[in-house]
Amino acid sequence: MKKTVRILLLEDNQYFNCLLLQELRNCVNGDRFRTEFRFIFHTFTDTCDFIARLKSPDFKDAYSIAFIDYFLGDGINGSHIIKMLRERSAGTSIVLLSQSKSVKEEVSPSSYDYFVTKDNSAVALCRLCLEQFLENKYL
Repeated sequence: MKKTVRILLLEDNQYFNCLLLQELRNCVNGDRFRTEFRFIFHTFTDTCDFIARLKSPDFKDAYSIAFIDYFLGDGINGSHIIKMLRERSAGTSIVLLSQSKSVKEEVSPSSYDYFVTKDNSAVALCRLCLEQFLENKYL
């Protein structure tokens, strides 16, 4: 029986969200992972929609790995989301994304598993994070 891997993507930039989602899907659609796993993607560009889902009484999904943008607007940042996510889905591996390298020093390293600076190599690095997560956790 295949193991289920739930992948969360919270990125408020529609273009980057779509770009990253496509790369993560390409990663898991290869023969290397498709035979072992069943992947379920949950993607959000609106932080309020994600928070509503997370706080809803019918929330049953425990995410396996989450890709979270740090600067989300409306006074909400990745640290807020990580805290809420850990309360509901404690075992989730977190990939924190930010255009600002200083965020890595400002946010406690114990709150995330991987940090990716949003530059030209960000999408490829996120793919590597997902591959490493799958290899370390399940293979």
